[in-house]
This record gives sequence, C-alpha cells and structure tokens, in this order.
Amino acid sequence: MTRRSRWVVALPLAFTVTGCALASPLTADAVRLARASSNAAIAARDTATLGALLSPAYHMITSRNAQATGRDGAVRQWAQQFAAHADVSYVRTPKSIRLYQPWEMAHEDGEWVGRWREEDGLVEIRGAYVAKWRRSGGRWLLEGEIFTPLTCSGSAYCTRQP
Repeated sequence: MTRRSRWVVALPLAFTVTGCALASPLTADAVRLARASSNAAIAARDTATLGALLSPAYHMITSRNAQATGRDGAVRQWAQQFAAHADVSYVRTPKSIRLYQPWEMAHEDGEWVGRWREEDGLVEIRGAYVAKWRRSGGRWLLEGEIFTPLTCSGSAYCTRQP
C-alpha cells in the first residue's frame, strides 16, 4: 500500500472514530448514535441540536396527541416544554433498528420515559415509540416520531384525558 493510499483509507476512519465525520455511516449503530445525541440534547435543553437532528418535514405525535409539524414547530414545542417544566426529562431507548439501505431509511422502535414535577407530585410517564429516520446529506435525520403512553404515575396529570 502506498503512503497516499494509506491516507485515503485512514483519514475517513479517523474522522468517523473521533465523531467529526462529515457523513454518518449507513448502519444501525449510526442511528443509535443519533438517538443518543437526541437524548443528550434533551437533557441539556439544547433546542438547536434537537432541531439539527430533524428533517425540515419532521412530524411528531406526542403521548397526549399534540402534534408538531416541521422542524421549526417541533423546536418551538421543545422550547415550551423546557420553559414550562425546568426539571423535565425524556429518554428514548431503542429496542430495534432496521435499515432499508437502498433508500437510506431506518425504522426505530423502543421505549421512552418522561419525568417532571407538577404541583401535586412527580410525573413519571412511560411508553412505546416508533421513529422513522432518513439519511440526508450523509446525516441521519428524524422524519417522524409517534409516542404512545403505557403507564403514568405520580400526579393528577395522569388521570386527565387529553
């Protein structure tokens, strides 16, 4: 192998390993890494990073059937959540990620948990979710997410139907 060809092979690998990649690989692990970035952005209340993980046409249906359409709508909804509940947290845990490589799409399903304090107690809501990812410009972006509640405890919030 020539010196030049070693650089051609090593440089993309170095960028991928250090997280500075210009493009995410077409793998389930890359989708998991994007999900981890989403969870970290929620924990940091970082709406800019959350927005960067969403396609412009993103659509979300929350556990209470509120809907956000478009990247900007979702970012506004996150900002409202963070303003309303300083202690709000959400974690999404993938259980399965399946790829359709020819179209650079991925299906993710998993479990989620949300927690925040209401006047009458600490809400803990759990459920299942499904997400559709699409690789665009070499990056994994969320196209849509649907969150279904399965349990809720700790507050009257849990008994009020949406």
